[in-house]
Amino acid sequence: MKEIKAYVRYDMAQRVIDALVQDGISGMTIINVEAIGAECDPKNQHISVEYVQMYSRVVKLEIVCTDEELERFVKIIREKGHIGFKGDGMIFVSDIERAVSIRTGKEGQAALVNVD
Repeated sequence: MKEIKAYVRYDMAQRVIDALVQDGISGMTIINVEAIGAECDPKNQHISVEYVQMYSRVVKLEIVCTDEELERFVKIIREKGHIGFKGDGMIFVSDIERAVSIRTGKEGQAALVNVD
């Protein structure tokens, strides 16, 4: 299993989320955050207004998925979140060692399936 943490532009988030849902994603966590990108360097800021503008309103998506779903979901996030400018965001992928459903007690990939 994998975890995807994706940081996307606020104004592109709904487009990304809709595409993931249409593709059949079983669930995700959506968090509104503010971020400072790597391209922002306070030493290069000339006035305080520019410094304030370096903070970006972004949406963080957290997704746990199967290994088979990973590339498909990353591709959707990349394509639907891309406009071609600095601040388009980042996608990070990590291994998940264990998943346990609190409700059912199921573990591993079975914990990711929403079947009653």
